[in-house]
Amino acid sequence: MESIRDFSDKLILWFLHATSSFGKELTREGRLEQEMWREQRLRNLKGLAIRWQQRHGRHKHQSS
Repeated sequence: MESIRDFSDKLILWFLHATSSFGKELTREGRLEQEMWREQRLRNLKGLAIRWQQRHGRHKHQSS
């Protein structure tokens, strides 16, 4: 059942991506700016994940 749900989620995401026109109207400069912001968001998320792991690991050691 779980594999069917995963497959249907992937199919829906693919369909939405394939039919979306988001970004197609951007100029070259606009695409570059979008890419810059995307990379910034990914760096922020990685930083948050690292901080969460540090806090979680510290909390784990304190409870021992």
